[in-house]
Amino acid sequence: MQVALTGIPGTGVKTIFSAITGNVEEAGASSWNPGQSRLVSLRVPDERLDIITEVYKPKKKTYATVELVEFPGLFGSPSTDNAAIGKIRQTDAIVIVLRTFESQAFPHPSGSIDPARDLERIYSDFVIADLEVLETRHERLEKNLARMKKDEDVAEFEVLCKCRELLNSGKGVSEAGLSEDESKLIRSFGFLTEKPLVLLINVGESQLGDEESAMSAFVEKGYEAQALCGSLEAELCALDEEERAEFMSDFGVTELAAPAVLSAIFRRLSILTFFTYGEDECRAWNVEEGDTAVDAAGKVHTDLARGFIRAEVVAWDDFKEHGSVKDVKAAGKFRLEGKEYLVNEGDLIIIRHNA
Repeated sequence: MQVALTGIPGTGVKTIFSAITGNVEEAGASSWNPGQSRLVSLRVPDERLDIITEVYKPKKKTYATVELVEFPGLFGSPSTDNAAIGKIRQTDAIVIVLRTFESQAFPHPSGSIDPARDLERIYSDFVIADLEVLETRHERLEKNLARMKKDEDVAEFEVLCKCRELLNSGKGVSEAGLSEDESKLIRSFGFLTEKPLVLLINVGESQLGDEESAMSAFVEKGYEAQALCGSLEAELCALDEEERAEFMSDFGVTELAAPAVLSAIFRRLSILTFFTYGEDECRAWNVEEGDTAVDAAGKVHTDLARGFIRAEVVAWDDFKEHGSVKDVKAAGKFRLEGKEYLVNEGDLIIIRHNA
């Protein structure tokens, strides 16, 4: 899973990327190149996997991961990097940084602080970028249909007409209400306005303790939002564990923001985590809400999906209550599930399969 982190210039994209990833050498830097990106694979902390590992003491413990790609200063400015936008089209979600604090050292490029305005500017850029891609394909399909009508071309053309009407009115493709089959026809376009959005509200140190207020307007409108102080997070990441604990206590910060940001991304993407376990390895895996036991098997290895027989399933709450799969079995809560079983958050799963 790959997620793009972006925003307009001066909102703190580089600082927040550095803070979340622990890569602080460039945090707070005042110079940047629009569209220049860094990519980091982030390990997703999960205390459930830690508990499972304590029980089985495997040779290896593997957390789930998310790839975060940074695109600073790409939107809401005259500088547009089509190559970078093309890379964002390939990601699974977009995280937008919005700034709510004043700073004389780093004045906002628009001259004032207005996160709602900044979001509108970014989304307008998304709409324009999507229209450019759509119009090119739309014109080509019109020519094809004038020569010969193929069913697949007709179907795609009709879907693009729906999307075009929305985009021309300033709305996003996500509002088209497309069916699963219709969505498949335009999946290759990677429309920005169809991607799940998460908002990161970058607050100042003076706003600590009032983060809920800073993001309330966006939450009320249905956005998945998370507030953090980018500059403070970057400072914390640069400290050793003892100094960090003291510093966090002074500022009343109970935990670093990275886990909360990753949780927000998972919620917006409807991502579930399941676990495999044993003496060799205990591991966390990600699937989408609605995925089946066969889908989970395919995540582990394609051979497991092809040779699928049954899934041995233990619910996380049952494991936590009884302390081991053996004790869950003794309590009569161990289950064997078939191909159509829908994976639940936190399931412990072992796949029975034909070798």
